[in-house]
Amino acid sequence: MDFSGRVGGGRRGGGGGGHRNVDEFGRERRDRPHQRKPYDRPARGGHRGGHGGRGGAHAGMGPVGPIDEAQEIESRLSSLIVKVGDKNTPTLQNNLEALSVVLEKDCVKHELTVMRTFRQCVLELPWKVTVYSTLAGLLNAKNSETGEKVVALMHAVLRGSLAKGDWGSVKVLMRFFALLVSTNSIAASTLIGMLDTFLAPLAGGSAKVSASNNCYVFIVLSTLLWAGRSLKEHAPAELEQRLELAAKYVQAQAEINQGNTLSTVFHDTPPKGSNTLAHLLDVVRAVAGNDWKVDAIYAPFELFASEFAQAKQHELPALELPTELAATAFYTPSEFLQLVPSPSDQAVRKYVLQDFIADTLTQLEGNRKDCGKCLMQIHNLCNEDVCSVMTAVQHPEDVDPESTLVFEYMMAEVLFSFLLQLPEGLYREMYYTSLAIELRKAEPVILANVFETMVESIVARVQFIDVECLNRLSNWLAVYISNFGFQWDWTKWESAASEPVDSPKHRFVQETLLKLIRLSYLDRVRAMLPDSYSALIPAKAPAHNFKFTVQAMDERTREVSVAVGRCLKSKGSVEQALAILQEHYSKWADIDDDRRQSLAREMLVEHVLLLGSKTFSHMLNAIEKFMPALQKFGDSPEAKLQIAQVTEDFWLGNPQFFAITIDKLVNYRVIDPATVIAMLFDDGHVGSWSKFQYWEILHNTVKKVNMRVVQLQGRLEAAVTAANAMADDDTPAETQPAESVEHVEATLAQMVQEQRDVVVSTARHFARLLSSGSGASGELDRAWLHGRFKEFLRTYRIQVMENASTLESSVFTAEASGDVRQAFEDVRKLSAA
Repeated sequence: MDFSGRVGGGRRGGGGGGHRNVDEFGRERRDRPHQRKPYDRPARGGHRGGHGGRGGAHAGMGPVGPIDEAQEIESRLSSLIVKVGDKNTPTLQNNLEALSVVLEKDCVKHELTVMRTFRQCVLELPWKVTVYSTLAGLLNAKNSETGEKVVALMHAVLRGSLAKGDWGSVKVLMRFFALLVSTNSIAASTLIGMLDTFLAPLAGGSAKVSASNNCYVFIVLSTLLWAGRSLKEHAPAELEQRLELAAKYVQAQAEINQGNTLSTVFHDTPPKGSNTLAHLLDVVRAVAGNDWKVDAIYAPFELFASEFAQAKQHELPALELPTELAATAFYTPSEFLQLVPSPSDQAVRKYVLQDFIADTLTQLEGNRKDCGKCLMQIHNLCNEDVCSVMTAVQHPEDVDPESTLVFEYMMAEVLFSFLLQLPEGLYREMYYTSLAIELRKAEPVILANVFETMVESIVARVQFIDVECLNRLSNWLAVYISNFGFQWDWTKWESAASEPVDSPKHRFVQETLLKLIRLSYLDRVRAMLPDSYSALIPAKAPAHNFKFTVQAMDERTREVSVAVGRCLKSKGSVEQALAILQEHYSKWADIDDDRRQSLAREMLVEHVLLLGSKTFSHMLNAIEKFMPALQKFGDSPEAKLQIAQVTEDFWLGNPQFFAITIDKLVNYRVIDPATVIAMLFDDGHVGSWSKFQYWEILHNTVKKVNMRVVQLQGRLEAAVTAANAMADDDTPAETQPAESVEHVEATLAQMVQEQRDVVVSTARHFARLLSSGSGASGELDRAWLHGRFKEFLRTYRIQVMENASTLESSVFTAEASGDVRQAFEDVRKLSAA
């Protein structure tokens, strides 16, 4: 199973004109280096690379010369900028003053290093924004030219982030500029102008609710949270006007999405402590009612009011909103789940700290190790008595989350909120799993208990959780447990074994155990479980279910099976295998040609699967070798469906091999996506809709079709570019491009039609089963099916809406059940918003 979640589930980012770089869902990809660091670390003991590097002329001979003095100075300056404000100490004021003096002096000679490091620190250490805005203010107060360079640099980075649709960076940078007003580096009117750029689409108060406007209002409210105090002093009327405009939009957005549960993780009660626009507006209003004081994080700029009073303010050019981004390229605010109790009077502080945690998790997504380290540093800059830190007290078990904010719990809540985020996660599921593993390695006892508490909290509400979120949690837990010796307190879930097999808790625990078996082996998993769990795990190790055993065959079937088996085991050719089948079945005069062909097809597929049953590599080789014969036998939709059903029966006891084999058969065009969908929604699966394995195969199939469309779009763009280049260069007519435009266009049109058929066919099967009294075996079985239906509509809403007219006229008609039609209306609203 692919535990990484959605392929290409990287963060949604912007793209300009031309062919868009999108994933299989049609979402924009965001380019980000795989191992991005929060800053460039200086080399130890000498230069990196060059002749002193591995494989150089002097490899293994030690340093080749003294460390360059300029490099040493730059390394020291970078280190000072990175480390300043790591902790809220009495010396922080003096440290900032001293650092500003050093930077002001050395910036002339080492401007590039200073500016680059400052930029990266602002972007990737977001919880230290009050420190770096203060440092920028001090530099501006001491030397307005240096201050102007810093402000201009960060403004250029902001413009670039806007153009790319890097909304995480935009949000962090707007917070930085909000605090620059407090340091007198920019005027309040300048910040108002920046905010007006984001609010421009809302002018008139009747703006349409859309993904882009949701994103803009979220950024404005996040900025006002930090700019409110300065704006109240210098531009109170303008502050109220902008806040009121944002509030009107939030109200309109809430009315449109009222009752829409497609983006709700839990369905028992309204989300608590959510990071939706409405909750953020409540937080901003609460801060406004407290004279705009935000006291969760230490704000050193208040100590330098006299220095800032004489500073020069800098003007900035107007910002421009991106005009060529798809709706899916905009950031979608989502809720922070409240999984443990917390004091209600600390809601603002909790939001501020969790917002910093979320920004850090987002900005350092490219490097989980550095992200883990930085997350554990955020509390160091908190004001006194803001939160308790379990890793810093002698008796962490005495910390009560109901009476005080607990940093580790807040951090874990943010991580699980990102993991379970709907309508889709920002990043691959594996990122959150690997990050949790890194955090627990740093604090093996305390964070192990914290994560266990989070999981227990979610499982306690398992009957109300969205089906897709339950699937993600199961994947997360299995990989997490497998990285720590498969240790878990399974006694707490013993009751799951006695619950109905399709109850949410029973299914969650069983699916998690099945994933653990994939990651290890049955006997190891069985050894760590109480005896009561015997009903939740297979009685024997995953294995194939070969049909043609000696005991299960009549004499003439045995003759065919033995002959075909010997041929394949002795590495016989495709032609030899087909000849054997023809020779034996032609003698069966008591059956017609169709039945004879069906039996030959089944015999070949069973033996090919048996030949490849040892490992994944064996399976791949077997399918590759006998692909011509399999394709010959799959000459009709009915024949393809039989191949798929035989494969399912063969791997009945091994869901992992079943999923992989189906995937390979689709790759080699032995069967097609329509075949897989017909197999999955067969009436024989009624009563088994709670099993995760079927939906894993469905998603793999639809993603594969979507990815093929994206790839062909890229090939078409390349072919058009090559053809245009040849025309411009007067290339001789006999010289043709590597791939003709007409051929790629025809292939793309065919694949787009297949994509359309897959979406419509899947929706039709869902609607048929959910609207029929025989489509599910009971209320729980139907609830699982309906949950997967909502997941399908939500995940592939781009493709669903592209075929909305067809779906309305042929699938979501009056004959469909009410909840089926409502789910379609909800996804329509979600796509519009």
